Amino acid sequence: MDSPNSLRITAPSPSTQTLDLPSTKPSDKNLPTLKSNWITLYKSTLPSLALSKAPSQPHWPVHLDHCFARVILDAVIGNSTSPTTTETTPSPWTERIASPAINHMTAQQLEDCISLGEAIADGKVNLVELDQQSLAVRGKSKGRGQKGKRGPQDSTSPSSKKQKPTTKSNSKASQPDIRSAMGLPSPAPSSASPPPPPPAKMDKAITSKIHLSPLTPFRKRVLLALCQVPTGHFTTYLALSNHLSSSPRAVGNALRNNPFAPQVPCHRVVAADLSIGGFCGEWGVKGKHYGEKVRLLKGEGVEVMENEGMVGGRVWEGFV
Repeated sequence: MDSPNSLRITAPSPSTQTLDLPSTKPSDKNLPTLKSNWITLYKSTLPSLALSKAPSQPHWPVHLDHCFARVILDAVIGNSTSPTTTETTPSPWTERIASPAINHMTAQQLEDCISLGEAIADGKVNLVELDQQSLAVRGKSKGRGQKGKRGPQDSTSPSSKKQKPTTKSNSKASQPDIRSAMGLPSPAPSSASPPPPPPAKMDKAITSKIHLSPLTPFRKRVLLALCQVPTGHFTTYLALSNHLSSSPRAVGNALRNNPFAPQVPCHRVVAADLSIGGFCGEWGVKGKHYGEKVRLLKGEGVEVMENEGMVGGRVWEGFV
């Protein structure tokens, strides 16, 4: 007998297997745990099952972590109610929330994605169907790298050449609502993200030291730009390099030896995928200074998932 506190969901496939999910609404206080579980699921668990050709799925059409994220996010978030209409029109998830998704997903969206990912792992949902539907809303319904076969009419009927290909919008309209099929609730349209905070007030004493230092002009530009990142926020090597018309590697090299740390906050720079990045010349969670960078970030109020070596939140890019 099902628990009165669970929601029984039938998978959108011919299978009669069902998926029991807790019906309680997740709290935003659980966001760090949900984010960590979601990252582990799509980056590690599902790719490992695909590479080992686990029998839970008759066929694994995708193997890479970002492909699993695409399929699941399109099914859960891409099938949510559009902010501009009351209709539920399947779309790529990027038309629903900003990228990177993990920085903008609600607790409910994270839990729904985790539930769907676990259903895929257990074979309760057909991954092939989900992948085909994800590709279809992106105008790739024939499958990646596959060419459509021409039928008899294609070579004999002149009128067949005049037929217009199926548009992306028509493809979307023909797709079923995966969230509804699984019994997952449709979240309310996401509200617009608040504007980023303004650049931090520059400390004249520090900027003077930078200008008078024997550093190269480029390193000075990197450090001066870094002074703009407000306390409690973080940026990325990519964002800094875009501002400076440079490259992430050049920015990283410029920060390897920061003589003005922590006043010039190189600890507020992380990798583009929101992994912790480098600190004091060491990279990633295995770097001997990893703990110090985590301590500084957490002390300023930045969300850090230590087990995953990731930060959470919005990348600050308000350079001037």
